[in-house]
Amino acid sequence: MGVVDAGCRSELRERQARLLRLHWELTRLGVRVSVRKPRNGRWKLKLRGRRWSETVLCAGAEGTYAYVTAHGRLLGRAEDARHVARILVWMLEMRVR
Repeated sequence: MGVVDAGCRSELRERQARLLRLHWELTRLGVRVSVRKPRNGRWKLKLRGRRWSETVLCAGAEGTYAYVTAHGRLLGRAEDARHVARILVWMLEMRVR
């Protein structure tokens, strides 16, 4: 049981690190963004624009991670944080879900 818990914790830490990397890229581009951990333990990144917001999660397991919106849109691989940040900025400007 302890080995399974350790694996889940390491995955959660990896997802958090990936979201923090995306957070850094978005703040570098000048987007209002926040990262938080709700009660269920899944880290969320929230972007805010004019009358529009988007929630981004890091999904995946076993070394393969991707950025996904709360609506289920796959944004890209977690290794491409800069590219995903540009897509999110475009989505904020065009107000596209």
